[in-house]
Amino acid sequence: MIKKQSTKTSQLLQQGYLCCLRDAYAVIKISGATALEYLQGQITRDIQHMTAHQGLYTVILTPQGKIICDFHLISGHLQEWLILVNKDYAVPLVGRLRQYALGHALRIGIVDSLKIISVQGQRCDDFLQENNLPVPAKPPLSTKISTDIESYAIRMPETSEHGLWVVSDDAEALIQTNSAQVDEAEVQMARVLKGMPTFGIDWNEKVFPLNANLIEFEGVSFEKGCYVGQEVTSRMHWRGGIKKRFYRVQLASAPQEIPGPISTTVKIGSITSAAINVDDKVFGIAHLPIESVESGLQLIDAQNHPVQVLEACHV
Repeated sequence: MIKKQSTKTSQLLQQGYLCCLRDAYAVIKISGATALEYLQGQITRDIQHMTAHQGLYTVILTPQGKIICDFHLISGHLQEWLILVNKDYAVPLVGRLRQYALGHALRIGIVDSLKIISVQGQRCDDFLQENNLPVPAKPPLSTKISTDIESYAIRMPETSEHGLWVVSDDAEALIQTNSAQVDEAEVQMARVLKGMPTFGIDWNEKVFPLNANLIEFEGVSFEKGCYVGQEVTSRMHWRGGIKKRFYRVQLASAPQEIPGPISTTVKIGSITSAAINVDDKVFGIAHLPIESVESGLQLIDAQNHPVQVLEACHV
């Protein structure tokens, strides 16, 4: 059943902020003298773009160019780096990175004590100030590290134009008595309404990353040196192999099932997520052929209701 965004969530996003403990995510620490050199040969993004105050979104691939998982990478304390990843893929990611680390001085492991709080809304910085946490700069994935406690603030607008993730070993205490706390389902609905596809929900390892808006989400660099899966990824980019893309769409009614088909005269794509906003309008995320969207073909859902493409999903 497609759920409707609550009035409380809508008001918090527009007039204040909401916060949520993101139990669906895990935090991995990686360190070592050659850790960054090693990561440069493993991830799709150029590690040179990461600084002490700027994180990266990236993915890690198989040699065939299929995704293993996506994650965010930020600088930590004392030559450590943090990987923020969906919990379901944390153990496989650690295993994958250990597997090919021969010859590198590398330490990597999941840090169970570190949790992620999502803080979303117009006044999300208030949460930081109320808890004496440092405020990062405005660009997406800007980071700020607390000097006295194990805590990090990252610009992460996952449900609105203004948002943060706070990584802390005191996360549960930080939001325990906060009246703006909501459950993770509310954050997921807001994420869908904004048009933010998520690996493991909207797409999986069967989809090539460039067909999942990796360029639009600034998750790949085409000027860096070699990395695992680069050949397939670069060939798709330079030879016009990107055939599909995720789009934010508006629906006439809530789909009866997810995923659900989107058709012209035949099925051409699918709705992968949908949610109803506080004004009873239905929005979704759809995976569609670029050519069909750009040619302006009439799209319909499983109930033969029109599907309006609003925009390509992007950062």
